[in-house]
Amino acid sequence: MTHNDLKSLFLGYCHKESGAPDKNLIGMEYENFVLIPDEANPEDAFLPLPVDGDSGVFSVLENLVELTKDTADPLEKIYEKDMLLALTSQSGSKVTIEPGGQIELSDAPRNSLLEVHNSLQSYLKLLKKAVTGFGGRLLFQGVQPLHSLKALPFFPKSRYRVMFPHMLNTGSLGQWMMKASTGVQVSIDYASIEDMERKFIFLNRLSPFLTAIFANSPLIAGSPSGYLSYRSHIWEHTDNSRSGLPEAFLSADFRLEDYIDWSLKAAPYHLKRDGEEILTTDWSFQQLLDGKHPDLKMSMDDWEEHLGMLFPDIRIKNILEVRVLDSVNPQYSIAVPALISALLYNETAFSSVQSILMDLPKEEFKIYKKAVAKDALHAEVNRTNFAKTGRLIVEKAIEGLGSAEENWLLPYFEQYTKEGLTPADETLELFGECGKNPDKWLTTVLKNDTY
Repeated sequence: MTHNDLKSLFLGYCHKESGAPDKNLIGMEYENFVLIPDEANPEDAFLPLPVDGDSGVFSVLENLVELTKDTADPLEKIYEKDMLLALTSQSGSKVTIEPGGQIELSDAPRNSLLEVHNSLQSYLKLLKKAVTGFGGRLLFQGVQPLHSLKALPFFPKSRYRVMFPHMLNTGSLGQWMMKASTGVQVSIDYASIEDMERKFIFLNRLSPFLTAIFANSPLIAGSPSGYLSYRSHIWEHTDNSRSGLPEAFLSADFRLEDYIDWSLKAAPYHLKRDGEEILTTDWSFQQLLDGKHPDLKMSMDDWEEHLGMLFPDIRIKNILEVRVLDSVNPQYSIAVPALISALLYNETAFSSVQSILMDLPKEEFKIYKKAVAKDALHAEVNRTNFAKTGRLIVEKAIEGLGSAEENWLLPYFEQYTKEGLTPADETLELFGECGKNPDKWLTTVLKNDTY
């Protein structure tokens, strides 16, 4: 396959029927932890959701199937060989399990923020019912705040079995990324390669500000981590060959070929042949294209599969995925797609913020990422004050939403960004009020849930 063959996949994503309107759909993925009461102290202590048993991952999936079986959009089981792997619905939504038992909704693309909101709320009500029978509770933090890596379960999906040990070869915190982190992802459409390139540069430059605005992972192993977004810090130490914010992605001269070249340097975890996975971590995709593996000849399916094994801050697939946000409480979760869609789909808002972002020196963005992981909106790097710039970005998004839709974002702005604060600041304040007792903090959070 040539570079033109690899590029043709993205050209296919842009194809639409003659006369069809441009798509401005919004996709959202939402991860959260589930905790169960500790039998030794069921009122005041909680443990991670296990994989097996009556109060485990598989039971949750079975309960979700049962709860939706007589609805208009029932969830159906997906298996990997004989193991229940995930659930899917006819509308296009999926419920999947992350390596540490985190539960993720990959929602179907929606036409409006109201549709995104209604879908997410319906899902959370179902999930809450699915765990209530064994006393399970939902927790919304960007990193597991109390339990050690060893205490967290491991969901034995075949790809995870390859990735987990491999993470020890690529960074110091990759296993924490897999088992102990949760996030919110938002997907945005593009209409052409040129439209994709323009949006991609914008989103990469926006990404540190998104991390700062929605920081929500200040605790680790029951204590303050020293970071307001420890999840962002984790990603900095996961795998630099397939994640992060390459400087080429920030350049006004970025072209799709730059993303293809970057992707070719990374190794797929594995590729499928005849229903079996073949380990490929020793070869970059370019080496596999060049025939370095004795038994594998690459196909377009392999290329598409490989693109899904890359984890940059902004990922290009048939959509643009924004991947830099900590999971946040459902009360404010729609603020995330509201902010991103307002900036990307409103030309006035896009242009206003683009002028701010493109003035920032691209060589400073590595410093920005480290600064916002630690200090979020309190960060200041040279001339860049993140509280001031973050506030301006959200204000432009609110203007872009207009009076009809601004309430998807305005409450979050009033509660946090306007004052230079984030959910992480709120978490640390409550942690202090609870005498820095992690179990007391957790029970307080769970009692005050607002979903």
